[in-house]
Amino acid sequence: MPEIRYVCLSDLHLGAANSVLTNLDDAGEHVAGPAPLLQGVLLGLRRLLEASGTTTPPTLVLHGDLFELALTTTEMAADTFGHFVVEAWGGPEAPLFAPEVLFVPGNHDHHLWEIARQRQYEHELHDPFRQVGAMRHVTPMSPDHLTTGDVEPFIGDFARRALAGEGTNECPRFRVLYPNLGLVDHDVDRAVVVTHGHYLEPMYRAMSFLHNVVTPDRPARLDVTQLEADNWAWIDFFWSTMGRSGEGQGDNENAIPILYELFQSQDSMEAVVDRVIDDVLPKRRSVVRRAQRAAARHAGRRVVASVAQRERHHARVLSPEATTGLLNYLAGPVHGQLVDEFDRVPQRVDLVFGHTHKPFAARRHPAGFPGPVVAHNTGGWVVDAVQPEPTKGGSIALISADLEVVDLCIYRQSDEAGRSRVGVSPVSDAPHEPTPFRDWLVDQIDPATEPWSAISGLAADAVSDRQRQLAQRIAAGTVAVRSEPPIGPRGW
Repeated sequence: MPEIRYVCLSDLHLGAANSVLTNLDDAGEHVAGPAPLLQGVLLGLRRLLEASGTTTPPTLVLHGDLFELALTTTEMAADTFGHFVVEAWGGPEAPLFAPEVLFVPGNHDHHLWEIARQRQYEHELHDPFRQVGAMRHVTPMSPDHLTTGDVEPFIGDFARRALAGEGTNECPRFRVLYPNLGLVDHDVDRAVVVTHGHYLEPMYRAMSFLHNVVTPDRPARLDVTQLEADNWAWIDFFWSTMGRSGEGQGDNENAIPILYELFQSQDSMEAVVDRVIDDVLPKRRSVVRRAQRAAARHAGRRVVASVAQRERHHARVLSPEATTGLLNYLAGPVHGQLVDEFDRVPQRVDLVFGHTHKPFAARRHPAGFPGPVVAHNTGGWVVDAVQPEPTKGGSIALISADLEVVDLCIYRQSDEAGRSRVGVSPVSDAPHEPTPFRDWLVDQIDPATEPWSAISGLAADAVSDRQRQLAQRIAAGTVAVRSEPPIGPRGW
């Protein structure tokens, strides 16, 4: 019977108000305890493992945006994560996952990688027998190639705190690999590369673009170290720390999460731009000033719309720009790491990533690889639009002992009676591959029976609630923006 060796999850965004895995009441306020959908998904995984006869718990791979560090407070993210840990490792039942978790940070929790690499550097500084070099920007791909001094960010402390007094199960240890995890078989014939996926989007390579402008003789394809060295500060600031500026200021809400949600609506976005222009260019009767205001509003709306319309809002599962980014990322950073660590590129490679919140599986043909690479996107667990977006949803990549990857789609946003059904996803551009692992999973999952039918219902309810709550927050924010309160000269 096939063995489930790894379970890959991404884009949980734990703690975010738009995450279907954050426990909220009907009004959208955070409440104690695990979210019902979180409990349902973990129960489904437990039932699959029981049916497989697997005696060794699989390794959990969390590949990015586990925490929401950009758009909520640290304590809310930590609290939601604590419930996840208790459900998976605490309680009277055996742990659902192995005690070692492989964690690949993404853009929304990039700061956890920054903490880990700083702690690693501090560890080296305290070793009198080790020559201290430059602070590293990336880790090896293989967990076996990590140094003995590798350290986990403070999510390990959060886990230990959550499990205090919760039975006698061992607390998981989080091993951090960034930006790529490589699972490679003994003969280097097959590999699964796991990453978050933000480097597929041009926005996250912006500093490399600027660097290439002033240094045009750089290589056409950057290696993984140079890519991260160029962009880490920009990603860490904008997508992992700036959103928390203003925490702890009494009852005043942080402006960044509010703006983020307002930019999901064209009407609200225009209201924000107009409000800023009114402050920068106060109303005057002169023809020149009116022309300045009109031009500024037009330009501001275009710029903000361009920023807001990121990859996850594209109509396709991958935009042409992201498709090119995927091929270049495989042909450059991934190819280079595989050759450096394993001397060659395996014959069969699968790529598991997330970031776009749109689950799919399809073949791609990057340069330098012996054959096609099957790209598996695990989707996301957030709702960031008030209308259903059927390309979006949450999926889990299950990896067998033979490194075969099969996608289990838990839900998609749907406008068909508000729900979709759990099921095994096919590779979209190829005929069905009759493999024992895939066939076994298809046989095990009947979406009309428990626990899968209950999970579909919980997902539909959570998506509907998040859409309604988001619409309410956007409406309230738009009213506040248009009320034109006295903000004083430049915010003073």
